[in-house]
Amino acid sequence: MTPDVVPLGASDDPFSPDARISIEVWRNAPSPRLAVTAHGRNGAARAPHMLKLIDAYRARGYIVVSPDCCASAWNDSAGAEADFLLENHVRDVRRAADWAVAHAADIGWSGGHLALCGHSMGAYAVMRLAAGDYLGKVGHLLLVSPFTSGVRQIEAREKYHPDGIANLRREVPRALDEWPRHDVFAVVDRLTLPVAIFAGGKDIVAPPENVRELVGRLPSPPLFRLLPDASHCLEGGDYLAELTDAIDRLDAVSPSV
Repeated sequence: MTPDVVPLGASDDPFSPDARISIEVWRNAPSPRLAVTAHGRNGAARAPHMLKLIDAYRARGYIVVSPDCCASAWNDSAGAEADFLLENHVRDVRRAADWAVAHAADIGWSGGHLALCGHSMGAYAVMRLAAGDYLGKVGHLLLVSPFTSGVRQIEAREKYHPDGIANLRREVPRALDEWPRHDVFAVVDRLTLPVAIFAGGKDIVAPPENVRELVGRLPSPPLFRLLPDASHCLEGGDYLAELTDAIDRLDAVSPSV
């Protein structure tokens, strides 16, 4: 099965509120449950690790909406890798969620249950939405290799990556200025909904110690899974059983929203 691809926005300027993105819609049948899955920096909606998340939600009867966000070398949305701003990434994930709500009837979603799922900076984006515009409207969060703050991300670059800061300055010129303005811990107390978090034991982008800090600071203990063989992008297995089990556990305790 391939998804329906919906264009959104008309501007080739990735900094425009109307920046051109696409949204992939995966649906087998009408459903009361919908998940938005958000890729990270320089990612794509249909990247192999994102398909693992999409497949897990589809296996549980969800309609899945997956944006191709701006400023990536791996999709056709507006902008190039060097144009990346984390705030624009949050904006594009919000646009996808807003589109799903506005077009619920068209895509077969009854609007009964909304899940947000993100990888890396996509995980940061969905946390921001759940703590902000979508506060009280989200049934659960599923976070994979989550970005937590610009400060932590830059520290990991310095600690684990040879020439990491020099490479970052070249690849994403605005990162050292813009990323430190972002910190999920400023809003973490609002994330009272059910949460599952997956971390890779070999991840040096969102290292386990950073993920455990998030686990420890959420208002309620999340479902936490450390995948020993995974790096940043769910390597080492298909993890379908682990992901579907997490979705089942989240759904069992998620409020009706």
